[in-house]
Amino acid sequence: MDCLEFRRAAGADPGSLGPEALAHAERCASCAGYLGQLQRLDGLILKALQVPLPASGGSAAPDTSGSGTVLPGQRRRWMALAASIIGGVLIGTLLWVGGPEKSIARQLVEHIEHEPEALLSAGDAAQPARLDKVLARAGISLRPEIGVVSYARSCPFRGDRVPHLVVQSDHGPVTVMVLRNEKSATPVSFEEHGYKGRIVPAGPGSIAVIGSDEVDLEQVVGRVLAAVQWNPD
Repeated sequence: MDCLEFRRAAGADPGSLGPEALAHAERCASCAGYLGQLQRLDGLILKALQVPLPASGGSAAPDTSGSGTVLPGQRRRWMALAASIIGGVLIGTLLWVGGPEKSIARQLVEHIEHEPEALLSAGDAAQPARLDKVLARAGISLRPEIGVVSYARSCPFRGDRVPHLVVQSDHGPVTVMVLRNEKSATPVSFEEHGYKGRIVPAGPGSIAVIGSDEVDLEQVVGRVLAAVQWNPD
């Protein structure tokens, strides 16, 4: 079973995968993460279905019976509508990051691989004038919590120009890309081509942090979120 076959099977029923699919998930970290996201999505939908509806009079579930109660047929329709809305939003986020098509996660890693020189700096700080120019163009500034920024460039990405930064961690360089115009509803983790990454909501958009397996990604994400300041438009 390849990754596309696995994701089709997982998308159909993530809770009832066969032995071949489960074996694939054990071998493939990226597909295992995709399965985990689908299972979390199922859990969120179940929680949404358990939310009590208004007793009467609310615009969310109109009462046409005149008795002050929600009829069974109305309840089923509103529960189905709630599930479809929540499911649509979360599936959209899932496909944005981890679907079988060319996702934003894959595009981020491909961008890094096209600029290998960015990861070669051993810890020397980028030229202050270059860093200031990149930050000003993006409408952000950095607090000292960011640590050493060894690379800074404004790069084309998904029809925009975004800051491509490299910050130094205890376990090597970490790429940070500030995506003002790419919204993420929730934090999402991914693995692609030997990299691991995390995309987190921040300011009007999101921030992607990508490093090697040795990097404590959560620690770096926290540092970056504390350091990035979004300037008024």
